[in-house]
Amino acid sequence: MKKRSGIPTFNLRGRGKEMFEIAKVSDPLLLQNNKPHRDENYILIFQERGVSRVMIDFREVEAKGCAALCILPGQVHHGVYVKNAVFWFIAVDADWIHHSFRSVLMESAVRNRPIAVEPSQVSFFQESFGLLQRLDARWQQDPRLEPTLRSMLDVCLNLFSSAIQQNLDLQARHHSRPALITEQFRKLVLANFRVMKSPAQYASSLHISPAYLNEVVKETTGYPVSHWIHHEIILEAKRTLFYTTQSVKEIAFKLGYADPGYFNRLFRKMTGQTPLQFRQKIKLP
Repeated sequence: MKKRSGIPTFNLRGRGKEMFEIAKVSDPLLLQNNKPHRDENYILIFQERGVSRVMIDFREVEAKGCAALCILPGQVHHGVYVKNAVFWFIAVDADWIHHSFRSVLMESAVRNRPIAVEPSQVSFFQESFGLLQRLDARWQQDPRLEPTLRSMLDVCLNLFSSAIQQNLDLQARHHSRPALITEQFRKLVLANFRVMKSPAQYASSLHISPAYLNEVVKETTGYPVSHWIHHEIILEAKRTLFYTTQSVKEIAFKLGYADPGYFNRLFRKMTGQTPLQFRQKIKLP
């Protein structure tokens, strides 16, 4: 199969939406439009029942029964398999998500695994998501409902993040200063990894010392600052190698490396293979 020249990227504005979009779908609809792509917004998925598998950045993630899953902005994903599945999807811009919710969603997405939703919470999810969908439809006709709509969106986000907290044991630490600094750092990396390569640059942006930034990031995630910078660079390189026909030199340049040789060495150090070896071993699904 011929590879595309780029990875399709979708956003809410392109679908005529503003702060969020909500939909309830079942497997016939899910089997449509499942080409690899990325979204500029967060995707929150609540699976009511069934079995599904989705590929997220080269990892196949399976959800069974009632489950919750978050896909971060920029992650390349597509559906692989569904059986008797019913889903709720909420696509929401980062600006509409409180920072305490974002830190939880980011932690969940980094782990790339669905969260089992407790039976006692299922009806709350169904009723809250259903009410949000109805309010959204009404708001299109009556803009005065916007404050109510925003409040209901917060209810759904709170339900979602609470389910994740219970499963990942994040309740005690997601409000701590190290966790907040780590979240700010990870957001900066996602936005700037093409142009900012040094830990000192990120520390300067956060108005803290490089040593302190490295200490809190390692305490919170288990890895130093440089790991996360290189992680995003190599992940984006893999996406481009996998889904496009761009040359290694072109990819290196787009990732901020004027010297392709240095980029090749970094890629090999992080993955154990060169970019071309990685490309030769993979095939588009």
